[in-house]
Amino acid sequence: MNKILIVEDNHSIREGIKDLISLNYEVYDAEDYDQAIQILKEHPIELVITDIRMPGKSGLDLVKYIQGNYPEIIYALITAYNINDYIHFAKEHNVWNIIPKYSFLDIRVIEIMIHKLLTKNIFGVEKYFPESFQVIDNQLNSGFQEPPKSGIVYKTIKSDKERNILTGKIAKYMIQQGAPNSIQQVLEELTANAMIRAPKDNDGRYKYQFEIPSNDLIVPLENIDLQQEDYFTIGYGHDKNTIILVIQDRFGSLKKEEIIMRLDRHITNDSSTGFPPGLADSHGRGLYICREISDQLIFNIEKNKKTEIISLIDKAGRSGFKSLSIYEV
Repeated sequence: MNKILIVEDNHSIREGIKDLISLNYEVYDAEDYDQAIQILKEHPIELVITDIRMPGKSGLDLVKYIQGNYPEIIYALITAYNINDYIHFAKEHNVWNIIPKYSFLDIRVIEIMIHKLLTKNIFGVEKYFPESFQVIDNQLNSGFQEPPKSGIVYKTIKSDKERNILTGKIAKYMIQQGAPNSIQQVLEELTANAMIRAPKDNDGRYKYQFEIPSNDLIVPLENIDLQQEDYFTIGYGHDKNTIILVIQDRFGSLKKEEIIMRLDRHITNDSSTGFPPGLADSHGRGLYICREISDQLIFNIEKNKKTEIISLIDKAGRSGFKSLSIYEV
């Protein structure tokens, strides 16, 4: 069995996570940095999940210790505090997953994160929902189709025209189901990323936009008809309490370093100006905006093969802290 170390000073939370995962993993636990170091020395741990704020040294200190002494160990962070406060640390120290302890999807998000990190089986929004969740793959017909009460419908997009028509109908339907009006912006940003920014030719050049490097500008073409190998997929649906959007492309060209760099530039204030430096960027704002609108924005990437971005929005409008969820294989 995979060996996991849970580091958490709150006894009830630590025991709750242990109870959730102990059937499938060999679980060790520690209540602080010093206990964690001792366990790491005594057992071949594969994954460490640590709270950030603890008495004594923090989970951030533990991550740096693991990186320096056990580079083969996977790690992730959990916290009850604002994850945005740790985005800059995550960028500087290659942290790709920080989960709020009190997620709107419940503590099971931690179980799913563990499964994805250890198995590398990262794709599929159905992982986040009960077994009764339906997946309808009707990609031959790009027209709107009402999703099941608990499930998702996938459609293939072949042109800018199809994208505009379908995203408009999806947004209208989702707003009727309780989504915020801003879901239209999430659809626009994520589908533009899949259609315009993901496809590249054999020389690494964009197919459907051109760059002006001197001004850091990217200008998309108009009235795009995609080549067959560049088609992308939109998934849309809902569960009892959740609005679901999934965008998949066939390139896997979105880099995890680019994601966290863009988030950091729009979240972390520049000490000299007091404002995020990303305010002056001509592009790259879309991922930050989508994360702000979504309750969970999850990136699944198989390098040079596939990107899947999942947006989950709570119908009740409960706005908690935003996770950092980036998976790459």
